[in-house]
Parts: sequence; structure tokens; C-alpha cells
Amino acid sequence: MYTTITPIIKDNIQTLARLPYSFISVLGIDAEKFLQGQLSCDISTLDSEHIQFGTMNTPKGRMYGLFKIARIENGFLLRLESSTVELFLTNIKKYKVFFKCEINIEERYSAFAYIASQDNKPIFPEKAYQLAHIGSDVIACISNSAPLFEIWSQDQNIHHLVTGTDSEAWFAMEAKMGIPELYDVTQDQFILQYLNLQDLGAVSFKKGCYTGQEIIARMKFLGKLKKKMFLLSSPEKFTKKAGADIFTEDGKKCGSIVRSHWSTQTGSITLAILSTSYSESNSKVYFDLEKSHPFTVSELNYAL
Repeated sequence: MYTTITPIIKDNIQTLARLPYSFISVLGIDAEKFLQGQLSCDISTLDSEHIQFGTMNTPKGRMYGLFKIARIENGFLLRLESSTVELFLTNIKKYKVFFKCEINIEERYSAFAYIASQDNKPIFPEKAYQLAHIGSDVIACISNSAPLFEIWSQDQNIHHLVTGTDSEAWFAMEAKMGIPELYDVTQDQFILQYLNLQDLGAVSFKKGCYTGQEIIARMKFLGKLKKKMFLLSSPEKFTKKAGADIFTEDGKKCGSIVRSHWSTQTGSITLAILSTSYSESNSKVYFDLEKSHPFTVSELNYAL
């Protein structure tokens, strides 16, 4: 019986890259009850064989946390972009006072992007959002059409298997699949629907109350969504930092960047929030007023 993921993957690696993520555990008898009152997703339905996107939001419905969450022994493990951890912890701990649970940074865990080079072993999950536990390690499938996995591991030996491949290529693939990211510069900026997170199962509109629910539910049931996330692409190598402005042909600001990456396989791939009117438009957008690099705007397809 394997106790870590390392011996399972060591002869089956096409790509293994370290990812800049951090981990937070919420453990204890009230862990689920506490998180259920804070998360946008419904973790009462989350079993130990799946992973789920979720958000934590301010009372105004703006995200300060975007994460993947897995059920582990005695609680939950959350993976989030490292620059967002400080504000995430500051906010979430405000609500913990009356619950018997502990919130800790799990420095033992590291995250890795893993692409298998041969047929998957039987222990590997086969469908998107399925996961397998190998001891304290986790391997999660992120695509139905390719052998793409995310590994969460405490085993230091796995670091010796890293192929040296830059994580940017992995992030470009994720962006092409429409998977958003939250950074410290974009915390408290976006409502989750602006990032299409309802299409990724990150929110339940049937669960009970949680912080920020009123704004998020109002957008769903009473409002009309005027902004959403689109895919911007260009064959040229040109990216911008998250939160940067996007401009129209005539130089008017029309949106903001969620994440922006480049790889030789994908070209320049950016996820950006634009008006929903771009769904029926063939317009180009630009990252600067000089209009040096036109980007094509496309609807996102969430058939992972």
C-alpha cells in the first residue's frame, strides 16, 4: 500500500512543475458547520473522492478567497494562490470565534502540476474534479480530455522529480480552459459571477446563508449579469498583470485582466472581465493605448 504519491508517478512523468500555492486546513468538530456559513459552495455535499472550487466573500459579495477544497480526515484542506493568504486568514478568522475548529497554514504541503506520459495507473482519477488520496497526499484530475493532474503532497522526495518545466505553460493551459485565479491585487474586486465561477461549481444557490450571499443571490435571481469572463488570445507573446485595464479600438477602457499567460503551445492566453455584449461581437481588444497587440475575444467553453 502506497503512503505517498512519489513512487506511483516517478516512472510516468511528462511534466512535473511546482506551483505557487499555499494550503490552509480547517479541522475540528465544527469545521464543516463553520465553513458552510462562509463558503459559496455547499461542502455538505462534498465527498472524499472529489475536489471543488469555492470562494469566500466580503458582505458586499466580493471575493477575498478563491480556492480548491478537499475533504480530509477531521476537516478540510484548501489550496489557494499564495499572495492571497494573508488577507484570507485575516478575514476568515473574524468569523471563527463561536466554532470548535482550528485554522492553520499547512506548510508541509506543496502543489505540483502533473502531466502523465503513459497510461494512467488504476489509482489515478479519470474525470475532472475526481481525486484520489494516497496516504496524506492528494492527486486530482482537472480535465476530461487530457492526463492533467494537480498533486498536493507532503513528501519531500517529490521535489527531486520536478522536470524543471516552468509553471507558466500549465497556467496557460488552465486559462484556456477558463479557470480563473485570484491574486492579492484583485482581492475584494470581483463578484464570483464575473469570473464565471458558477459554471465551475463554485457556488450553490440552494444552500443556506453565507457571508456575501445576498449580493451573489441577487445577481442570480433579480439582476442581469452585465459582465463576465472571456478568453482573449493572440499568437504574439504579450501578457499583462492581473487587474490591468483593457481598451477598445477607440481607446476606451472596457474591462480588466483576471490572469494572463503565454506558452509555445497556446500563444498568449488571457482571461478578462468584459461586458456581456462581447458575446455577440467580433471586436478586438488591446492591453495598451498604442494598440500594439490586438487580442481576439472568445466565449469560454467549460467542457473540461
